[in-house]
Amino acid sequence: MAERERRILRLVGLRGTIDILRHLDRHGTGQYTDFAQYANVPTLNTRLKQLLEFNLITHHLEKKELRKEWYELTEKGRKVLQSLEDIIILVEILDTNLF
Repeated sequence: MAERERRILRLVGLRGTIDILRHLDRHGTGQYTDFAQYANVPTLNTRLKQLLEFNLITHHLEKKELRKEWYELTEKGRKVLQSLEDIIILVEILDTNLF
C-alpha cells in the first residue's frame, strides 16, 4: 500500500473527520465555528488542513465589504463519505449477526 493511501485511510478514522464531512453533506457549507463541536482547536486545524490536502473539502474566502469564509464538500469528499457510511452499515450488520 502506498504512503498516500495509508494517510487517507488513517485520516478517515481520526477524530472529527467523518463529523465534518457529514456536517458539510447535510448543510451544504460550513464555517470554522460550525466544526468546533467535533474537535479542539489544534485538532480541528489539523483535520481541516488534511481534508483540504486530500481534496475532500474546499475552502472559500471572499473579501468584499465583510469577510466571508466557508468550507464545502467536494465531489470526491461526497464519494468518500458515502463509502464510509456504507462501511459503517456493513459493520453494524456484521456486529448484529455475530451476537
